[in-house]
Amino acid sequence: MNLDSIKTFLRDLRRRLLAAGFYPRTGVSRFAVWVAGLYLVSEALALVMPASSKWAGIFGGWARFFEFVFICVAIFLLFRWVRRKLLWRLRNRLIVTYVFIGVIPVVLILTMVIAAGYILGNQITTMLVHRDLLAEVQSLDTLNSTASQEIASQLQKKATPPLHLSTLESASTQRFPQWTIAAWVNGKLIDIAAPKASADLADRSRDISGVLLHEHGLLIRSLRSRRGPSGNLQVVMLVPVTTELLSRAVPDLGLVTLYSLEPVQSKSGGQVSVTFSDKNIDNDKNFRPVPAVRAGAEPPPEYRFDPLLLFGSVFPATDWNTGKNFPALVRVSTRPSILNHRVFTDLGEVGSAFLIGLAILAIAFGIIELIALFIGVRLTRTITGSISQLYRATQHINRGDLAHRITVQSNDQLASLETSFNSMSESLQRLLEEQKEKQRMENELAIAQEVQAQLFPRDPKTLESLELHGICKPARTVSGDYYDFVSLGEERLGIAVGDISGKGISAALLMATIHSAVRVFELGTMPEPSELVAASAAAIATTAQVQGRRWSVAAERLQSPADVLMLMNRHVYHSTSPEKYATLFLGIYDGNSRSFIYSNGGHLPPFVIHDSGEVRKLETGGLVIGLFPEIVLEEERVKLSRGDMFVAFSDGVTEPENEFGEFGEDRLLDLVRSNRHLSLDRISDIVITAVQDWIGDNEQPDDVTLVLARVR
Repeated sequence: MNLDSIKTFLRDLRRRLLAAGFYPRTGVSRFAVWVAGLYLVSEALALVMPASSKWAGIFGGWARFFEFVFICVAIFLLFRWVRRKLLWRLRNRLIVTYVFIGVIPVVLILTMVIAAGYILGNQITTMLVHRDLLAEVQSLDTLNSTASQEIASQLQKKATPPLHLSTLESASTQRFPQWTIAAWVNGKLIDIAAPKASADLADRSRDISGVLLHEHGLLIRSLRSRRGPSGNLQVVMLVPVTTELLSRAVPDLGLVTLYSLEPVQSKSGGQVSVTFSDKNIDNDKNFRPVPAVRAGAEPPPEYRFDPLLLFGSVFPATDWNTGKNFPALVRVSTRPSILNHRVFTDLGEVGSAFLIGLAILAIAFGIIELIALFIGVRLTRTITGSISQLYRATQHINRGDLAHRITVQSNDQLASLETSFNSMSESLQRLLEEQKEKQRMENELAIAQEVQAQLFPRDPKTLESLELHGICKPARTVSGDYYDFVSLGEERLGIAVGDISGKGISAALLMATIHSAVRVFELGTMPEPSELVAASAAAIATTAQVQGRRWSVAAERLQSPADVLMLMNRHVYHSTSPEKYATLFLGIYDGNSRSFIYSNGGHLPPFVIHDSGEVRKLETGGLVIGLFPEIVLEEERVKLSRGDMFVAFSDGVTEPENEFGEFGEDRLLDLVRSNRHLSLDRISDIVITAVQDWIGDNEQPDDVTLVLARVR
């Protein structure tokens, strides 16, 4: 097996795989096949090599690399295949376009609105919790201020310790049932008949107020200092943040949980630790949230779409141990309906109106979106429906069903395109029918041309004393010019040259009529009226009979050319329309006497060129035939001698024009006269070529007919 046979085998294999759909058609597909092959080869080599060999590791590495490349290329090819299959239909393309233009922006906007709403809800919830806790701090400060005034008043009155704060007991018990107090005058602790604060938290040297983090719990501390007659008075009040206090402070908000943070050195299983970068907090420690106080409960939903929301944030607190600001965490489990009550209830009627306005706006936007979706779907179906109809229509046209039409149901550009397609298919159908009709006409014209070619002398009879030649070159498929040679005996010959008015089929039919009538009349039989009508139909048969045998007719029975032309005039006049006529030259040559008797019925006068060079026009005759019912024509006899030439022609030879004018009779005579010693065929070729050169690239204006005869 040589190299050429291998190449042939590979090309044949590739062609077969392509036909079966197994050969990759694109460069990326072929690259994927090569990468897959390299992966298999590398993997096989890695398996063959010993496990301890360095080559096993090398080939294994290459196998992993080729595997990675193959997976990437395969994903790309899969994406391209899915995209091609998915986006082939225009409807899918429009859907994808609408998704990118309409759906994705709406989803992003809704996502942004939901995220913004969640952040806003989180901030509102945190604000409410922080506000309510701040209100408790302010209430405790107010209570502390009242207690300070009462203590200062009792000290001024020299009251005996322990001091009784009767004016504050009822109020403090109602709002802060677990409050404690401590007071100092000039640094000396005062004995008060009230719950005493712990020595640690009552440390007057620490000027800390607000929410405190202490031993994994939360409490509120208030410190008041004032100067009076008794000295410098300092009062500290403490209230632990309990479930009861938190429930009273943050009512009707859901489940509220406050967290304190305790430091941890590392993460433990299942626990979440956070790191703060505040300058007041140790950065080298992690902290984990520890629930300190929980109040309330998860509220039930008020309506169907009332989901449970979890919010979390931080609020400012102070670590008692370090005295530094330390964030405390708060988590709230609530629902949108609860937030609505808490936020808009404070606004009163304005909040209700605002909420109603938001609801109306949301409903209006939803209705607008549904209307836009409906309009988009309708427009999409209109576009895809029109494209689908056009596609099916092209399939019908491709199958040759030109009668298929698209039903136009709208009034837009696509409907105009469908109408144009219907017009195009109708035009194609009409053009095909016209093409078939034209083909039929061309076939009929070809048959007519073949029939007409049989009418012209194919093998003209040559006398011993006369040499003949004739040619007719039609301007169209068939010709309206006419020439014929009629044998009238051993040394007698009739020569007919004519030109029918008009061109094409009508002229060719009249030419056939004249052809048959000339042969009938020339033979000397006077026809009956019925024979005049049937003369045209007998043209071909008569031609075959005349050309197939030699006629032997007595001279006394021959009609003279003038009589024949008058009979022809009567025949053409009665058998054709009034505007039809013909020019006809008819002559009879007698070889015994070398004489030529003729009559010219309106045809261009032929020439007789004598051997001496003298030219004579054969003009004797009369009017054209077929215009008048009766005409009178004259005839003339011309004596010929050896070497004389007879030249007859139609107007297609002398009348063609270019920028220099007509071809003309003089140019024709010069050509024939200068070449009269050549054969008649050669002279005819020279004349026809000169006429064609004179016409140039223009269309041949008329039939070209040339008849030559030379006496010998």
